[in-house]
This record gives sequence, structure tokens and C-alpha cells, in this order.
Amino acid sequence: MQRLVLPDWLAITIGPLILTWRELDAAELAHELTHVRQWRRHGIAFVPRYLRASAAAAADGGDRYRDNEFEREARRAAEDVRDAGARRA
Repeated sequence: MQRLVLPDWLAITIGPLILTWRELDAAELAHELTHVRQWRRHGIAFVPRYLRASAAAAADGGDRYRDNEFEREARRAAEDVRDAGARRA
């Protein structure tokens, strides 16, 4: 089902809801919780802001998803968790 509805996506966050097709590891959860905080910060305006950030990334020659400012923030949160785990290992 996941491949049919959201190809190549692990999870999507809508407001406070994190929808996923499998259990998330700590870094993946940190990524999605960042999106929950973004939704709280911006409310429903998160949707057009996210879309504008995607358009801006593309206009700058980047990837609409990877270079979106909201996704960069979420990736940093995931990287922080991974880095903390590596330091403990």
C-alpha cells in the first residue's frame, strides 16, 4: 500500500499526526517530530509556506524536497540524533 500511495516515502506528517508504514528509528522520528513542531509554529499556513519553500529551492536550481528549508531543518534534527548515537557507541 505504501508504494502505491506515497512511493519512496517513509512517513508524512500532517499537523500532530505522523503517518508511517513501519516503526521509525530514533533519527527518523526526530525528523518527523521537527515537522510536527513546524506545523505547530505555522498552523495551516505551514502548507503554503512548505510549497513556497519547495518552489524557492527549485528556482535556485535545487531539489524541491531535499533543498526545501523545512526538510533541511528536519534532516538536521535527524543528523543530531545519529551523531549523538555515534558518540555513545
